[in-house]
This record gives sequence, structure tokens and C-alpha cells, in this order.
Amino acid sequence: MSMQEGLLMVDLEGTIMKVNDSLCDILGYTEAELIGMDLPYPFARPEDYELMMEIKDKVAKGQAPSFQLEFIRKNGTRFIASFLAGIIYDDQGDVLAIFATIKDISEDLKIKETLKQIALKSTQKKDVILKLATLIGEDLQASLKKIATTSAEALQADLVTIWEFKKDKTELVSKLFYNQEHQTFDTEGLIIKKETFPDYFEAFKHKNIININNVISDPITKGFAKQFFVPNNIASRIDVLIYGRNDHYGILSFETKNVNRVFNADEESFVTSIASIISLMVESSERKIAENKIALTNEKLLEVNKELNLLRNQLEQENVYLRNELDLVFNFEEMVYGSVEFSNVLNEIEKVAPTNATVLLLGESGTGKELLARAVHNISNRNSKPLIKVNCSAIPRELIESELFGHKKGSFTGAYSDKVGKFELADGGTLFLDEIGELPLDMQPKILRFLQEGEIEVVGGVGSKKLDVRVIAATNRNLLAEVQKKQFREDLYFRLNVFPIAVPALRDRKDDIPLLVEHFVDKFGKTYDKQIKYISDDAMSKLKAYNWPGNIRELENLIERALILSNSDTLVIPGFETSNQKSKQRINCVDLSLDAVLRNHILQVLEDCNWKISGSKSASEVLGLKPSTLRDKMSKLGIVKPN
Repeated sequence: MSMQEGLLMVDLEGTIMKVNDSLCDILGYTEAELIGMDLPYPFARPEDYELMMEIKDKVAKGQAPSFQLEFIRKNGTRFIASFLAGIIYDDQGDVLAIFATIKDISEDLKIKETLKQIALKSTQKKDVILKLATLIGEDLQASLKKIATTSAEALQADLVTIWEFKKDKTELVSKLFYNQEHQTFDTEGLIIKKETFPDYFEAFKHKNIININNVISDPITKGFAKQFFVPNNIASRIDVLIYGRNDHYGILSFETKNVNRVFNADEESFVTSIASIISLMVESSERKIAENKIALTNEKLLEVNKELNLLRNQLEQENVYLRNELDLVFNFEEMVYGSVEFSNVLNEIEKVAPTNATVLLLGESGTGKELLARAVHNISNRNSKPLIKVNCSAIPRELIESELFGHKKGSFTGAYSDKVGKFELADGGTLFLDEIGELPLDMQPKILRFLQEGEIEVVGGVGSKKLDVRVIAATNRNLLAEVQKKQFREDLYFRLNVFPIAVPALRDRKDDIPLLVEHFVDKFGKTYDKQIKYISDDAMSKLKAYNWPGNIRELENLIERALILSNSDTLVIPGFETSNQKSKQRINCVDLSLDAVLRNHILQVLEDCNWKISGSKSASEVLGLKPSTLRDKMSKLGIVKPN
């Protein structure tokens, strides 16, 4: 009688013999009203009478122990009742009566249906994102229209606007305005000025997204109410920043007339993903424009190169290696580069670093993925917190869960004390999951849960922990191929693939090889006390022609070995030796001004002539200058014979 479920006991004819208080509460009848009721019961639907008779007979025979029916309470409200039935026997083993426990499962069914709809919508949004991502590289305006119509339908938004910043970000001009109800595009540009609506512009200085469920009263948007929201019956709005190639491009806005609409976290994530796709489209369009400008610039550079070649001939320099561009060496978070390919990678790093987006670094081993992960962390807002690295391939399978999430003392054999996991160590900072493609399948759902919920469960612990950790992952595997082979979860792949960055192999950025050689010579020259000044042109050409399967790591090891083996001021690289050692270039010649080039050339000639300035086989004779002219140039360039 104290059970929470309702209890109903009937005889073999269906007359109610006994009920408990819970059943009375569920049906709204008193015990006195229920006792003695015969079929058909007033709380059952008339159309279910025959079904109930069949169920009664089956239960009496020991069949159909559980079933569901729709019941009607005394007050007229309906609910779904779940039954678990059984039989009561007398002392002789004959069936005496039938009983059933009854539970109202209406809310459970509603919750299941709600979860089903949420999962369906999530899948639909994922499909929308994948479909829209294929538009990158296509015509920008046509792609933006496709984005507006598709995302408005998926988000059930009434209006979609794509705004573009103008006049040093003091104005927003609508590049596209879409009305979902009428399925029309407005070609007239709406303008929002910072001087008129300062609160709205200021809001984006501190956040990338604003989610407002009442635009009429919210301080950020109420200034728009009379001009924009009231005429269009707009109630709620969500806005997210769109990044361009070098700065913020504009803002993506979704508006709805539904006064009860609140955009949830999943919808915020969807809107952010749409904005990221637009960012990539804008960047692609801007890059095409920039490439056209570069083509014109290259024509001018060709003319400049001709002049440089004439200058080199006038100086009679023997194959001096000159760089064709200025400021190629730019140390970005401990990285040495000069190629366009790697510069583009760092542009992407600079854009994503200030956000909390998950970054996926894709590239071969030895390409510097760990340095890039460190760069993302160091220029992010989390740089005052730790960057924790985990090599997923180096941790034994049986220890990886403990290593990532920590464990409690006694949770397994050998757990002699509490251990803090890598996720918790990175709280407030960044976690770098290197070789994520090696992560065991049974661990992948736990990583996915953190990426979705921001929560972890400590091994042997009770409950979950909420953490604030930005995840950067890296792999040299093709994760899509791993997904197809069922060796990597598709849902985890999409969670990691928010902002993928392809790191080029060394063979695809060969313009960086001379700079990297210079960097490693300087690094290991100090370690091994070697004064290396030159490298033969043939050797440098061979280095640039080599395929570098081991990438930068292979080059670094090769140069270290060369430094150890070299006994002169010219670098001799094992496997890249050349018989022509006369044609060589200086290493560590960063200053490329005309005076610097001239000074280095004169110094080299003076050293070759044993600092003999005049007479036969002297430096002035080699340079084709009068001895007095050579002395003037030496004085002007600060060239003094060493003691």
C-alpha cells in the first residue's frame, strides 16, 4: 500500500477488489469509488474495452505481463499508463485474482520525444554545416544567399542579415538581408552607425556572440527597437562576429518574431559554425583579390631582380646567395619561416587563437605541429594559464583514462594516491592532444563528452567536474579515412574539426630551407663552438631538391651532424657534399642592404687575398678598383683588418 506505483487487483471477471492510495491519486477517484467497479471502467476508453478483455484473459493465463493503455482521470485529463501484471493463486494453485502495478509515463514519453527531436535537429544542423562548407571558393554573393536561406530554415529564424564593417568599424552596412516568411532578399543596404548605437558596437569588444531573448528591453539592442524591431515584430536575436582575412569582416544576425524564443547553446554553436564558414568564404574571396595584386607586384619584382643581377655582376661576386625579398625572417613564436605557404598557416593561427574554438592541426610528423599549438596558446587570452601536452600514442592503453581524467586513491590496483588528470591540470588553459588519431576507440566517447559538455569524470570519483579547457588536437593521420574504417568516431571528428589547419610539409615550403639552415647553424654553432660562415651553392641546391620525408626534424638532425663533422668555416653536409667548394655563400647574413652586401663582398675578397690591398694578386686588383678607392670604401664601410 505504500508503493509509489498504483496497485490494482481484480477478480477473474474484472471486478475491482483492491486498490492502493497511489492509484487513487493517479486516477482521481477515491478507494470507495473504485472498489466494486466492473468492466468497462469509467477511467478507460470505451474503444479499448475489447483489448482490455483480451489482456485480462492473457494475464490470467500467465501471458502479456506488461502493456500500456491510455486512461482518463476523473477530471477528464488523459495520460499514458504503463502496466506490469501478475497472478494471485489460492492454496490449491488455482488462479484467484489478477493484479497490476500502474505508472503514469506521459512525462517520460514526452522527454523521450523531446530528446529525439533534439538529436534530429542536431543532425540536421550538422548536415547543413557540411553542405554549406562545400560552397567555400565559389562566388561570394551567391554563396551568402545560399547560406541565408539554408541556415534560416534550419534555425527557424524569420530574418537573416549579414553585416559588413565600414569606415574603421564605425558603421555596419547590410551586405545581405533575407526574409524567410516571404523568401525575398533586400538589395538596399541598411546602415547602423556607432555614433547612433554605441552600446551595440561596444558589446563586440568583449565577446564574439550576443544572444538576446528580448530585443525591446535589452540595453544592447533597445536603441534599435523603434527603427528596426517594432516595425518587423522582432522579439529575439542572436549575433556573431565574422572574421575576415586580417580583421573582423562583419556580423551575422538571426532574428525571430517568437516572443518565447531563446536560442540555446546548441544553436549558438550552430550560428558560430555558420559564421566560420562565411569567414572562410570571405577570406577566399579576399585572397583572390590579393593574388591579383601580387601578380602585378611580381612583375615589378622581376624588374627589380634584373637590376639586382646587374649589381651582382658589377661586384663580380662569385655566386653570392642573395635573398630576393626583405624581412623574410620573422620569428613567430619560435618559428623561422619566409614562405607564403607557412605564412598562410600563421595567419590562420592568429585568427583562431583569441577564440575558444577547438583547433585540429593536420600534417606529417616533423612539420612543427607542437610549435603551432604552443603559438595558439601563447597569443590567446589563456597564455597566463598552463599549456598541457598529451601524446596519445605514448601512453599505455590501460593507463590513458587515468592520465587524462585522473583517479581516486584505491580506484584500481596500484592507485596508491589521488592523481590529478591532464584535463584538470589544463583548467583555464589549453590541452594539446598530440597524435589524437592514436586514441583508443573506447576513450573517444569520454573526450567527446568533454568537448560537448565541458565535464569529466575522475576514475573512481563520484559525479562530474566542470572544467574550462581549450582543446588543440594534432595528427598525422587522415581522420576521415579512419572514420570510414570505423577506427575513429565520426561525431568526435566533427567536434575536433571546428577549425582545421593543414601544416605544410617541408618539401612544400622549400623557400624556408635556407632560413632553417641558418637558424640551425646558429643554434648548434653555439653548442659545439663552431664558427661556420659559408655553405656551397651546390649543397644548398641539393638541400632544396631533396624530398625531406622527415621534414624539419630530419633537417635539424642533419645540420647538427654536419656541425659536428665540419672542421672549417664552410659547412659540409653528409650526403650533400660537392666538389665545387669555391662557389659558396655566407651564412648568417641577415642584413641585405646594399652597403651590407658590398661590405661582406669586400671582406670576403680581402680574406682570400690575405688582406693585401695593392700590387699583384691584391684585393684592389680582384675588385677592379684603385687601391686608394678601395681604402676609401673600407673606411666608409668600417672595414678594419683584424689583429
